[in-house]
Amino acid sequence: MKGSKSGARVAATGSAGIRPAQRIWLQDQGSPVFGIGIRELLIRVQATGSLRHAASDMSLAYSKAWKIVRRAEKHLGFTLLERQAGGTYGGGSYLSDEGKWLVAAFGALLDEADTLLDDLYDKHFGNWRDKEAVHRDDIGIE
Repeated sequence: MKGSKSGARVAATGSAGIRPAQRIWLQDQGSPVFGIGIRELLIRVQATGSLRHAASDMSLAYSKAWKIVRRAEKHLGFTLLERQAGGTYGGGSYLSDEGKWLVAAFGALLDEADTLLDDLYDKHFGNWRDKEAVHRDDIGIE
C-alpha cells in the first residue's frame, strides 16, 4: 500500500503486513536540511497561519521550530516562511512560493519513492510469506 506523503509507510494488506520502509531527506554536503519533520511543520503553518501553533501541535518548542526553519532556509538559499509582524490584527506566518513548491515537490518525491519501493519489493520478495508460492529453487536454497 502506498505511503501518505509523510514518509511513513502504511502496512500492506494481507496477513503479514510486512513491507519495506524508507526515509528520505534532502542534505547539503552530508548535513540534513529538509525531511518529513520540517515538511509536516510547514504544512501545519500553512493550515494554522502560525509557526507557534504549528510547533505546539507537534510538541515542539517555538524556538526549536524557528531554528529548524532558519537552518533550512540558510542551506536551501531561499525563504520558506513569510512572516507578518503582530499588530492590530495579529501576526502570523505563511509559506513563501518557494516553500509551497518545496512542500509539494518533496511530497511527490516521497509518493514516487513509495511506489518504486513497492515495485522493487514485489519484484524481489513476491509472495515470500506464502510457502506454497515460494520455491526453494527460486530463492537459491538447495
